[in-house]
This record gives sequence, structure tokens and C-alpha cells, in this order.
Amino acid sequence: MAKLVIVSNRLPVTVSVRGGSVEIREAVGGLATAIKSFLAATESGKTLGFDEVVWVGWSGLKAEHETEEVKAKLREMGLLTVPLTGEELQLFYEGFCNSTLWPLFHSFTVYTVFEAKFWESYLQVNHKYAEAVSAVARPGDFVWVHDYHLMLVPGMLREQAPELAVGFFLHIPFPPAEVYQLMPPPWRTALLDGLLGADLVGFHIHEYVNNFLRSVSKFLGYRTEAGMVYAGRRKIRVGAFPISIDFDFFHNSSEVPEVERQIEELRQRLRGLKIVFSIDRLDYTKGVINRIHAWERFLKERPEWRGRATFILVVVPSRTGVPQYEAMKREIEREVGRINGELGEVDWVPIVYISRFIPTPTLLALYNIADVALITPLKDGMNLVAKEYVASRRDCRGVLILSETAGAAHELVQALVVNPNDESGIVNAIERALGMDPEEQCRRIKSMQERIRQHNVVKWGVDFIHALALAYNDNLMSAATPARILDGEAAEEIASAFRNSRKRILILDYDGTLVPHYPYAYQAVPDAELKQMLRDLANIPNTGVAVISGRPRDFLEAWLGDLNIYLVAEHGAFIKEPGGGWTQLFPFDLSWKPAVRKLMEDFTALTPGTYVEEKEVSIAWHYRNAEAEVGEAAANRLVEALSGLLAGTPANILRGVKVVEVRAAGVSKGAAAKLLYEKLAPDFVLIAGDDYTDEEMFKSVPAAFSVKVGRGETAAKFMAPSYRKVRELLRRLIS
Repeated sequence: MAKLVIVSNRLPVTVSVRGGSVEIREAVGGLATAIKSFLAATESGKTLGFDEVVWVGWSGLKAEHETEEVKAKLREMGLLTVPLTGEELQLFYEGFCNSTLWPLFHSFTVYTVFEAKFWESYLQVNHKYAEAVSAVARPGDFVWVHDYHLMLVPGMLREQAPELAVGFFLHIPFPPAEVYQLMPPPWRTALLDGLLGADLVGFHIHEYVNNFLRSVSKFLGYRTEAGMVYAGRRKIRVGAFPISIDFDFFHNSSEVPEVERQIEELRQRLRGLKIVFSIDRLDYTKGVINRIHAWERFLKERPEWRGRATFILVVVPSRTGVPQYEAMKREIEREVGRINGELGEVDWVPIVYISRFIPTPTLLALYNIADVALITPLKDGMNLVAKEYVASRRDCRGVLILSETAGAAHELVQALVVNPNDESGIVNAIERALGMDPEEQCRRIKSMQERIRQHNVVKWGVDFIHALALAYNDNLMSAATPARILDGEAAEEIASAFRNSRKRILILDYDGTLVPHYPYAYQAVPDAELKQMLRDLANIPNTGVAVISGRPRDFLEAWLGDLNIYLVAEHGAFIKEPGGGWTQLFPFDLSWKPAVRKLMEDFTALTPGTYVEEKEVSIAWHYRNAEAEVGEAAANRLVEALSGLLAGTPANILRGVKVVEVRAAGVSKGAAAKLLYEKLAPDFVLIAGDDYTDEEMFKSVPAAFSVKVGRGETAAKFMAPSYRKVRELLRRLIS
């Protein structure tokens, strides 16, 4: 049976050493709580087929204070510590993680710091984590890496232990490609490559998925399609897995005696007042000041609510000692003091401000008594406080005001959704919330509760692990047999199988496989030797020959139409049987073509040496004759532009060898190859191709002798250095 290895920056415990004794307490962070709830519900992963769970992370103690006693106690709990020095904590954690990645990924570019020493420490610490995982994980184990601190770990594990199933989940937003582009190129490339070492990459919402896929396409040039990144032989699944909460824990909280007692106490103290409530960690992404000013404006513009409503604002200290956060804390305190001084009365304060950690029973009590939860971060990956508040309302009362820039807004659509920078919009939402009819409150709360109940934290974890298993098995099959060089021995093995078979089919790509790549497509006409070879092969009894090409019908008809072979044009859009006419394999919607043609023509005008080739169901932009660096950069930009242009249309983008092509959805060489295989039912199949598009053929007929022409990762069983080796193999089949 397999192990599940959880990897996060921090272990799910807080370790302290006082007077020589070690004290270990459970941590209360969102990530730790979510994973622990998931593990508890799945009997430590046993219901998912895992016989052991190991959690890898930092203990919270500096390396010099991490004694063998501490490590041993943690090991007994299934926790493996990664020692970090004081300098690493400063450069890796406070530096690259919280001064570079955190602000950039939340689109706070003005706060982002790019320091080479931060990056070097990030590399070093990620290596530490990868080595720690490699020491305990075995082939077939599942490794689940968490969050922005460890984005390089999946790629490092792929190199150190390629037999592992690796998943990565990002708990913060992934920024738009235009923001991510601010990262120095070597760093941004390394981070993307690091994530693509995983079999599955998960985000909270589809917006972050799309941002990531655009960055992969723009900066790495990989083909992305239908939530998949095609990186050579490997396919990386990318999906949205909205994290959630333990619904029952919060929904039943009002029946817990300690919580029930605090609910009554708070109601007595706040009798007659409507309660608006928020709780946040001290951070510039949370929009606390914006919220305070909106509440001030509400009280000034709606004076009838003074003395009738109060705002309980809890701000939990974070990163104490960091000047930026200390300044933020002082500003909050100054503004709260000013507003209370200007608007407060002897028996009423506008804002009840709490600047400390509050115990869980107190938080649950506040959830249960608050008439309104005001949750308006400037940017938040998900925001579980919103879900916790909604789930807690067993009385079917309460109104959630939620920022549209929080991931939770994509699920909790019955909330009053606001823009955190729209002060008047927040004021109007507060007024509407405080005056909302109980029936409407209940209708909205019940709908959101049903969503959270069905999509709780256990479903989040189980869905991710199941998706990881599918992604891993898919890549396992692709990587099971690495390609062999098509040398004399391999060629004879294929020829022998050909001679000993009863019925055969040869499925051959054209450009780069049967003929060399030429500067311009029209130059690649078949020579007399090739035509004679194809003719001789087709004349062998019970042998079918098919040329499957991206070329249009008129080219194939003009140069190969006189041969007794199958011709497949435009990557599988049209087929011509020997001696017959052309037929269309799929219905096509080509409404996207004019816009794509215009865009490609614009790129041609900007990039010398490129040209557009238009076919019936596809358009290709060739850049083989452009200066290499210029062509690749332009191709990346074109793919990015096409991704936005074609979103939601029935068209697919293909990144081939020195070509970017858009074709009608559903068309593929793989589908055409499979159709021929099923139609002819041969006991011998040879498939040869050189392009990314030919990988579809290799995968569609696993039983085939498949040959990839040229270098690069491939699903083919054999690799040939050039088209000449393919011709040599074909001559051997004839003799």
C-alpha cells in the first residue's frame, strides 16, 4: 500500500521548549485545520487506500534549538521536521515568500521586493524539503505539496524520485500573466517548471487556473488545452478545487456549552444593538482600513443607526516587528480612536476594536450573534471566514457582505457582493443588510449553507487525491516504456513483426517524417524515390498505407493522389480512401477564422520571416524562417493572444515545431489514426511522426510500433534522428 506524504512550510503543531521540557500544541492555521479535518474524516487516509500518513514541514523552532528529543517526539506523531536556520527564515520566509511571492501573487506590486539573495535562499530551502520527502517516500507514494513557499519542490521531486505521484495546491491567488511577468525571467521560468513537476496542480477557482495556464503558455510555450499542460511526454492536469471547512463543526457550534454560555453573555452586553462583525489577520491584502472608513461613512450618512449598531473589528497580530505591519497597526488604531472619539457616546462606541488572538469559543459565539459579517479583503485566495460565518448560522439569520475579489465570492453567490474599493457600495450593502427581511436572510443563508455542506473540506481533499491518482496513472502509462533508438536491431525487430503479420497498416506523418522541413511549406514536394516507396508498400498484399498530414487537401491530392493509399488532410479533418473521394470526418464551426486570420497577419507584419498558411478548417502561423529568439518570443505572445481571443469558441490552439496553428475543435490526428486502426483491424501497425500533434497518434494506438522523429520527450516507443532513418525502415519493410 502507498503512503500519503503531506508537505507544507509549517507542521500542524506549535513546538516550544521551556525549562528543558518540550511542549507540542496543535496549530490553528487554515491549512493545518483543513488537512487535519480531511485526515480525520478519511481515517488518516485509510479509506482512500493509504496505510500511513507522514507530514513534512518546519517545526517552528530554529535549527539550533531543534534537539533530538524534539525530532523524536514529532516522529512519533508522524511528523518529519525540516530544520531551518535563523538566516534561512529571514531570507526564505520573510524574504522571498513574504516580500516577493505574497505581494506579487496578490497583485500588490508596489510592495514586491526582488532580491537575488532571497531567491538563492528559496532555492536552498526548497531543496531541503525535497530531500526530506525523498528520504521517506517510496515509488508509488502520493506526495501532496502545499502553497507558495514550496513551488520548486514538485520539479525537484520529479528529478530525484520520478516514480512518485506528486500534487501541488496553491492556497493563495495565482496572478494574471501581466503581473507574473514582473518576476525576473529566470525565477518565473523556474517557478513554473517547478510546479509542472507535479502530476496535478490545484487552485481555488478557475480564474487562478486560467492565469496559471496563460503564464505557462506565455513564458514556457507549452500547449495548454482543456485544463491540461502538454510538456513533452508528460501531461500535467490543472484544476480548481475550492477549499472549504468542516461544516458540521461550525453548524453545531451554538449547541456547545462553552459557546452557548458566551453567546448569552455577549447578547446581554450588546443588548439592543445590531452587530456588524469582521475578523482578519493584520495584512495589507485584507482591506481593514477601507472597511473602517466605509463604516464611518455609513454612520455619518445614516445617523439613525448611531447607538443602534456597532462594528466589532478583530485584527489578529501578524509579523510583529516588521515595520510595514507595525505602521498598518498604528494607522488602524489611530482611525478607530478618531472615529470613536468623534461619533461615540457615553453608552455606545461605533467600533469595538480587538487586537489580539481570540479563543475559538469566543469566535464561534461572535459568528452566532453577528447580524452582519463584513468580509471585504482587497484580494484573497478563498477566505474561509466567510464560509465559517454562514455555516455557523443555525438560526437561519445573518447577512454576509463579501468582497468580489475573494475566491469565496465565486461560490457564495447569495452574499451581498461588493467591490472593496467602492466605499459607497459597501455603505449601501451595510444598510441593506441591517434592514433585510428575516425571510430573505434565511433564503440566502440556507442556499449558501447547502453549497458549503455539499462541498466541505473532506470533499475538497478527496476530490484532489482522486484527481491526482488519475493524473499519476495517466503519466505512468506514458512513461512506462522509454523510447528506444531506431538502430539496426530495432529496425529489424519491426521488419520481422511486419513480415510475420497477416494484416498491416502504416500511418505516416508527412513534413519532417517522410520529407525534411523546408523554409516554406510549398517547397516540401515528394521526390520520385518517396513516391515509389509508398507505391511499393501499398502493393504489398494486406497492407494499407496512410499519410496523415496537417497539409490541405489540394496539396495531398496534387502530389500523392495518384497512389493507392489513404490520405488524411488538415490533422484529421478530411480523409480520402484509396481510389475514392474526400469525405469530412467531423462537422466544423469556423466562425472564429476571420478574427484568427487578422491576428496572425498582425503578428506576421511585426515578425520578419513569418507567414500565414490558411486551410479549410485551420490556420497556421509559421516562424521557421524568423530569427530563433525573436520567433519564439513572438510565438509565445501569439499563443497568449489566441487563448484570450478563442476562449469559449469551438477551436483549439496547437503549438508545433516552429508553427502555431488553430484548428476546429474535435479534429486530431489521433482520432483519424484510431479510426483507421478500428476500420482495418490490422495485427501490425507502424506510426511515425515528428511533431507535437503526432503524439496524439502514438497515444491513440498503444499497440503500434511508434516512431518519433527528432529529439524531445515522446509517447513513442522508438526515436529516429531524422526522416532518413524512417525511409531506411520503410525500405527494409519492402525488401
